[in-house]
Amino acid sequence: MTSPIRDLAVYWGLAFTIVALLSLVAGRLLPKSIGGAARDKPYECGVSEPVPTEARWPVRFALVAMLFLVFDVEAVFLFPWALLVRELGWGGLGAMSTFFVVLGVGYLYARGRHALTWR
Repeated sequence: MTSPIRDLAVYWGLAFTIVALLSLVAGRLLPKSIGGAARDKPYECGVSEPVPTEARWPVRFALVAMLFLVFDVEAVFLFPWALLVRELGWGGLGAMSTFFVVLGVGYLYARGRHALTWR
């Protein structure tokens, strides 16, 4: 009698091998795409080459994205705390108060550096 886990592993291994081999054969048999001047240009949202590709991106885009991630990830920590606020007691309240203070200081620092203004 065979094990269902072993049968499943053999099935998946065989399936992945067949898909890999079919992909390799299809890559050899299908014609290569023909490139051209129009295909090599950047294209986004229906606008062909909105800015020169040599132009530098402003650092503000990355800064706003990083600030969003930092504050968003920190806000995710509020949900588990809200669910367990009664079980955590005063220690949990103190820890979350410290968390809010650190979050508030970070927010005030970002505002003081004008990181949240879009100019």
